Amino acid sequence: MVLSELDLGQVGSVVSLGDQTMSLALKRRLMALGFTKGSEVRMVRSAPLGGAVQLNVRGASLCLNNRLAAQIHVEV
Repeated sequence: MVLSELDLGQVGSVVSLGDQTMSLALKRRLMALGFTKGSEVRMVRSAPLGGAVQLNVRGASLCLNNRLAAQIHVEV
C-alpha cells in the first residue's frame, strides 16, 4: 500500500521510499523529514481534489503532494 491510499486517521509504518526513478537527493530529503524505514505516519487530512495530503510523522505535521505520497510504501 502507498501512503496516499491511507484513510483519514489511519496509521502506517514506512516500508520503502520510491523506486529507481526517484532521485537520491529526494530520498535523502524525505529521510531528513522523518520518513525512515519503520517510522509511523498518520494521515491527518486530504485535499478535496486530491492535490495534497497532511501527515503526522515523528511528532511533526507535514504536507506532501499526492504524486510524492504515492511513492512512499507503507504497511498498516
